[in-house]
Amino acid sequence: MPVSRSGRPTAAQLLIGARLRQLRTEAGLSTRQAAAELGTSASALHRMEGHGVGLEPGRVRRLLSAYGREGEAGAVLADVERASRPGWWDAYRDVLPRSPADLIGLEEHAYVIRLYAPAVVPDLLQTPAYAEALQRVRHPEEDDRRIARRVELVVRRQALLERADPAPPVVWALLEEAALRRRVGDAEVMRGQLAHLRLLAARPGVTIRVVPMYTVHTALLCGPVQLLRYRPATLPDRVLLHTLDGIEVEDRRDVVAQYLIALDSAASVPDSVPISAWRTDWEDARA
Repeated sequence: MPVSRSGRPTAAQLLIGARLRQLRTEAGLSTRQAAAELGTSASALHRMEGHGVGLEPGRVRRLLSAYGREGEAGAVLADVERASRPGWWDAYRDVLPRSPADLIGLEEHAYVIRLYAPAVVPDLLQTPAYAEALQRVRHPEEDDRRIARRVELVVRRQALLERADPAPPVVWALLEEAALRRRVGDAEVMRGQLAHLRLLAARPGVTIRVVPMYTVHTALLCGPVQLLRYRPATLPDRVLLHTLDGIEVEDRRDVVAQYLIALDSAASVPDSVPISAWRTDWEDARA
């Protein structure tokens, strides 16, 4: 099974590897014992469980047999087969940011997505009009075709919020007021974006709160943050840090824990308000 073009394991590979590790643990086998069942080394099995490397159907089937989980073979092998295919985002590599495209896969597998947005509305919550206006600011040198491709990519990412099976992820977003006051596009675009946020927040599992500009909190005061959590928790949380030229992935446990504490602290700011209650002086103006 190939890894991503970036050399990093794909989200699907990570999840399968983590699932195999959980099944081995539940079977009461050490890495060395399970490796012996497979006729390989402990380090090779460690790579399978940690990075999804070497997830060949025959080897996976033998492991499941050793763990007494033959009944799950069909589902796991189907996941292995799916993980070997390129993701839908592979068709957008010409406009993807400098980051592993498979990060979108990480996003799609998450069951909780926490967002912190200090400057602009996050991609997952943007209207197409807002996304287009923002892409034109970020890429003034590009023609209409490439801008349209970028907007299309944003919209396709948002499909995970509409899906039925599996259920959409729980979304918890904290927006700095500045992100809503910063004009991206004309007044109509901003009014549409604000209305869209309120519609999203009315859905079950979606929370969007605004931190007023007069509020002083020191927990985050950094760039955009996206924290992904998986279920079952066989894959550790990951933090995506959005930069000017791409996305950095942080999966070191101590650093992720630091961001989690910061997100929790920022979320507890007492005077943040739901997006449904936030009002701005330009909202009803017909400029």
